[in-house]
Amino acid sequence: MNILHDWPAWLAYLLAAFFCINGVVNIIGPKGMRDSFAAWGFPSWFHIANGVIQLAAGLLLLTDATRVFGLCLGIIVCVGVFATLVRFRQFAHLPPGIILCALLLIDLWGLTSA
Repeated sequence: MNILHDWPAWLAYLLAAFFCINGVVNIIGPKGMRDSFAAWGFPSWFHIANGVIQLAAGLLLLTDATRVFGLCLGIIVCVGVFATLVRFRQFAHLPPGIILCALLLIDLWGLTSA
């Protein structure tokens, strides 16, 4: 196993960990997160739906057969985050999402170009 050759798989595992952890945190729904969703006009149950989607993206990233779907779902989540932050003019919160989306795109490129 050549770790340099398998970098897309290792990056996918790191992204899977991020999405799974973030999904569980969203499902639990800390008060600050729920307050932000409410301020943006989302329904009270949205943190659960968001968490389930993120958890699904993380789980899809864990296997070769579903990895591309997980990456695409993660990118869709990022686009939703970008749309919300831009709509509410919270530009200072964009950089982490941009980095996450870039990592997803890099991994997608690495998986599909191999």
